[in-house]
Amino acid sequence: MQIEGAVALVTGANRGLGRAFARVLLETGARTVYAGARDPAS
Repeated sequence: MQIEGAVALVTGANRGLGRAFARVLLETGARTVYAGARDPAS
């Protein structure tokens, strides 16, 4: 799958697997990552 330049939506991104997915997407070149979280402060 080509990540570079992609736009992604990650739910549950404030911890656990969702957070890990969001970080990896950004590190591998995703252009935009929309991350949903119950507590945005975390």
